[in-house]
Amino acid sequence: MLGLFQKGQAAAGAAVLLAIIAALLVIFIILIPPAERAELLGDNTVNATSSTIKESAVEKNLLTISPGRIDYLGQKEIEHPLPVVNIYTRTESEILAEKSLVSSRRTLFSEQSDTLTFQVPDVDHTKNVLLSFMVDSIKGRLLVKVNGEKIFDEEVELGSLEPLRLPQSSLQQTNQIEFTVSSLGLAFWATHAVKISEVQVVGEVTDLRAQTSRNIFLVSETEKRNLETIKLKFQPDCTFEEVDQLTVTINGREVYAGVPDCDLAFVPIEFSPEMVNQGENEIIFRTEAGTYLLSHVLIESKLKEIEFPTYYFELSQSQYDDVVKERRRLRLQLDFVDVVTSKYGEIVFNGHALNFDTKESSTVLDLSADAVKGTNSLKIKPQKTIEIRELRVDMVK
Repeated sequence: MLGLFQKGQAAAGAAVLLAIIAALLVIFIILIPPAERAELLGDNTVNATSSTIKESAVEKNLLTISPGRIDYLGQKEIEHPLPVVNIYTRTESEILAEKSLVSSRRTLFSEQSDTLTFQVPDVDHTKNVLLSFMVDSIKGRLLVKVNGEKIFDEEVELGSLEPLRLPQSSLQQTNQIEFTVSSLGLAFWATHAVKISEVQVVGEVTDLRAQTSRNIFLVSETEKRNLETIKLKFQPDCTFEEVDQLTVTINGREVYAGVPDCDLAFVPIEFSPEMVNQGENEIIFRTEAGTYLLSHVLIESKLKEIEFPTYYFELSQSQYDDVVKERRRLRLQLDFVDVVTSKYGEIVFNGHALNFDTKESSTVLDLSADAVKGTNSLKIKPQKTIEIRELRVDMVK
């Protein structure tokens, strides 16, 4: 029984001793200099940003350069989907003017005519304008003028006449039809008169309000700077015999004009990246006749492979020896333009990667461990687009 008690005391004492040793190790790691602590723990990131190397005195500058903007592209292709495009022209018969009763009278001493005024807002797209009416009574010949041009001078019978076609060349935006009767001739004592009813002017009017579709797509600065090719894709739904050509313009420049193969997969239209603006871009689809339904409309950008910048500096034999023997260290300092957002990525130094991640205006990395005699290479590979005001590599004490 006594032996068991003594063994329990020994075990408790060993546990206390281990706890004391562990606490002393933690205190030791906390109190040693940051650079040595990073080396002990194998933490290159902490070592790279330690205040020790940051505050060291510069003995020699090995490289100073202003890299400027360095883009990061997380994808090689960018898609700009657009809504379904429905463009069409529609031609319908419209009543342009009507009047219930028109009368005209001519005697030896007086002449009375009657008029009908009507509007044609779009003369170019108003065709087959017809004048129809019923003759209720007539004595003499009926005369009809359009904007002063005589289009009819004949004897007519009572009832409905075949509609009169108004000359396209005579039409204006505001038009006047004048109804009169023929002169008396030798029978000067007579009276010529006409009464007509149900007067109507009808024309085929083409509605162009939906013949054009306008859409906007946005291109970022990074996309614009790195554009390699850009294409337009869509699936046309139309009836070949009923449509006129389809035209597509981007920022006012034509990229396509033709009648596509209706209901078949459309070959992508590649156009020059120079046509695209940074920011807002306008694409317009238009047809003169028929109906197009364009689905799966897509602007697809293919981006160049980004070549991240690489910089070089030299280390002499004596400088290399100083670094290896830890008499000197190599310090890289990056000074950023942006002092608010996160800047992160990696520095590839002689094939070895060092990470950086900061919101500060600058960051410092220790390059000493991977230095080589002669030419040293340093590549910047950000994980987001950054702007570096200055990059310096210094030998410090």
